[in-house]
Amino acid sequence: MKAKAVIDVVIVFSLTLLLIALVGLSPIGEWERQALNNFFIEYAVMIAVPLLILLVTRRDLAAYGLSMRNPRYHLSIAATAFVPIAIGILPAAFVDYTTWSGSLIMAGFQIAVLFAVGWLLRRKPTMNESGLMVGAILLIGRLNLTQQATAGNAISAFVFYFFFLGFGEELLFRGYIQSRLNAAWGRPYQFFGVNWGWGIVIMSLLFGLMHFINLGSLAMGNWQLEPWWGFWTIFGGLVLGFVREKTGSIAASTILHGLPDALYHAYLGA
Repeated sequence: MKAKAVIDVVIVFSLTLLLIALVGLSPIGEWERQALNNFFIEYAVMIAVPLLILLVTRRDLAAYGLSMRNPRYHLSIAATAFVPIAIGILPAAFVDYTTWSGSLIMAGFQIAVLFAVGWLLRRKPTMNESGLMVGAILLIGRLNLTQQATAGNAISAFVFYFFFLGFGEELLFRGYIQSRLNAAWGRPYQFFGVNWGWGIVIMSLLFGLMHFINLGSLAMGNWQLEPWWGFWTIFGGLVLGFVREKTGSIAASTILHGLPDALYHAYLGA
């Protein structure tokens, strides 16, 4: 059962990345980058592949994190964890996270965020909207040396990073891959009272591998592997994977993944 789960995950992961690369290298991908300035179609593929597999095989969507039962709970989780996660990406504005030194700094911050989020979520939090507001202020404040984006570019960037990149990566990695591996390997360990197993570890390694492969540069015609980007995103995967284990859903992790990126890139318009 474990071997079957690993083979399943490798096939889905490889197929998704292959289709994304093919779209990115196609005339459609070239048109998309010129017209939309983002990878909407590629991330639509990332959403479609695991979702179609789940629907065709008639699996329980809730077991794969696609559940919004008790939305107030998921929003409270996202609000509570938003500030440390926002702070965790602050160094990206000041260091080159594709170099070994910048990557180590980012990895250190992500490890600190993992423990901070674990501590904050050790009990089910109550609704706290102030966390989202403070996090947004921190993110926008750290960009005060940049030129503000045009409204059109800002809206396009926000939609892409929140609804496509945030949801797409959470669905594939924390939804499909982590859940599939959990079903086979179990969750025998605990971290701040939350059960976890090898599923979150393997998922995070694959999450780092995707950034190491750097499909965006492949689509742009100047493919360059990014090992140090891949390294620190492993720890970012652990943070988001922990939130998924805590909540049993990808709802909160989608917000925590997509919203910081959406705010950052909406301000830059890229």
